[in-house]
Amino acid sequence: MLYGATKVAGDRKHGALLTKRTSGLDTEVQPALRVDPDFAEEYPGADALSTECFMNIARASDQMLAELNRRLKADFDLSVSAATVLAIIDGAGEPITPGIIAERAIIAAASTTSVLDTLERRGLVERRPHPTDRRKLLIDLTPTGRRTIDHILPGIHRLEEEVMRALTLEERRDLLGLIAKVQGSVSLVAEQPAQGLGGTRNVPSRLHRP
Repeated sequence: MLYGATKVAGDRKHGALLTKRTSGLDTEVQPALRVDPDFAEEYPGADALSTECFMNIARASDQMLAELNRRLKADFDLSVSAATVLAIIDGAGEPITPGIIAERAIIAAASTTSVLDTLERRGLVERRPHPTDRRKLLIDLTPTGRRTIDHILPGIHRLEEEVMRALTLEERRDLLGLIAKVQGSVSLVAEQPAQGLGGTRNVPSRLHRP
């Protein structure tokens, strides 16, 4: 993400400033990314707290997906996209079209085709003729694919619990409520016509521009 006027605060491990530890869990941490002290002067009208929230939510998402991808690669030699496609087919309970898979996975049709090609070569999915429409194909899991997703899904849920263990049950509920607000706000913004990103910046002297 493009955040020039930001910094990683303090001495960090895994993106968080550790200030106190109890029973192996951080009880007080600072966000991984903070804006510079002169942020308000550099970006007139911008809100430093909004920027820090936005970029740290994005960073946390990137970190979680990266760890999930790392474990999938290590254990199954699969990407997050491939595992997602397997889970979508499994959850459908019946063979489905590539178009439905792309829609549910929120990825482009071309990317879906590439993932399906990989999974088919691995013997995890199979393409079948559509019974009523010759122009279409249906995708189903093979027995190997079913066994694979039956191992992957419990492992993902263990990772989720491992990551969220840093929060109490009440904090997890609060987090879900806050995330829902952010998701709703993003949806509202996305419904509006795209606005230009141009704005005013007072380039700080610390950048030593000529």
